[in-house]
Amino acid sequence: MAPHLQRSDLKPYLFSVVCVLTAAILTVAIEPFFEGKAPLFFLTIAVILSAAFGGMSSGLLATALSVGVVLSVLRNKVFVLVLAHSSLALFAVVGIAISLVIGKLRTMNTALIRARDELRVANEKLSERTEALSNSNEELERFASGLAHDLHTPLRSIGALTEVLIATNAGRMDESSKECARLIVNGVQRMESMVEGLLEYAAAVDNRDDTVLSDCTAVVERVLQDLRYEIEASGAVVKVDLLPVVRVNQSRLTQVFLNLVGNAVKYRSARKPEIQISAREQGSDWRFSITDNGIGFDMRYADEIFGVFKRLPNAEGYEGSGVGLALCKAVIQRYHGRIWVESEPGKGSTFFFTLPKAGEHNDVLRKPAVAEQSPLRAKKATT
Repeated sequence: MAPHLQRSDLKPYLFSVVCVLTAAILTVAIEPFFEGKAPLFFLTIAVILSAAFGGMSSGLLATALSVGVVLSVLRNKVFVLVLAHSSLALFAVVGIAISLVIGKLRTMNTALIRARDELRVANEKLSERTEALSNSNEELERFASGLAHDLHTPLRSIGALTEVLIATNAGRMDESSKECARLIVNGVQRMESMVEGLLEYAAAVDNRDDTVLSDCTAVVERVLQDLRYEIEASGAVVKVDLLPVVRVNQSRLTQVFLNLVGNAVKYRSARKPEIQISAREQGSDWRFSITDNGIGFDMRYADEIFGVFKRLPNAEGYEGSGVGLALCKAVIQRYHGRIWVESEPGKGSTFFFTLPKAGEHNDVLRKPAVAEQSPLRAKKATT
């Protein structure tokens, strides 16, 4: 293999020698047509071809050989005046410059081709890994879905049998036994809530494209109807500003507002809940905000609360699966938006999220009919 490599390395230099010899022959052949003068045209082409084929070193060799040919063979046929020597010097300078420039371009082109090939290979590997990951996620999603559904039946059975046990043996059970039974039922219900939350979260991160236009006004109206009992029971006042149309699946958007508004009602303080839902333009996005006057929290937990099963220390006394905000984040990020929160303990919280605008003809704010017609204490904000 070594001799083969040596011959391969010599090819550019052999090519330079052949080019210069050919150029010298042609120069001598056309000399009579130039009244005995020896033009350097063909030798210049030889230098360019050598540099293009073999790089800078081959071009410099061709330049040196061309100067040698002129000085040794064509010396008497080139001008003997100063102008002739100047032309030869200029040829040498041009030859060196051509060699350097073409050699550099050739090196850059080689590096570019190599980078392109590496990028193509990397893209192929990335495509294969993405496909494998997608298949793995689908399998995992099917497994998790099946497991979650399979868990529902025994969990419901445990809860139902425990309740039957309490009802049947109420007279023979002491308070400690009854309390243990109640804890079992509560634990089962919490597990069922967590399983359902995981199923919703898995659906929220599904990569299938189901993007359609959704009227945020209609979505909020539906959410307030779904939360009607909680709103009336807490005496909450919900103020809704004008809201836009966005290009997001309506059921996913409903989950976001349902969790954020539901949390604003749930995590209330001793004061009557006041909730503000609004939207404003922010460049190419809509920025939504849901503000409440609830219990609030320390901002050092601002990132943690968007994790799965992450709950605040001051939220231990409130029911919840710990999946809602993680689901909101998954939905918002799926549609190329972001979500964050600003809060202060005892003074409430404001959850923000952005979504891309739907398009020129759909980017309008709409008045929520629920603000004027709903009996849920939700009313139009005055601005």
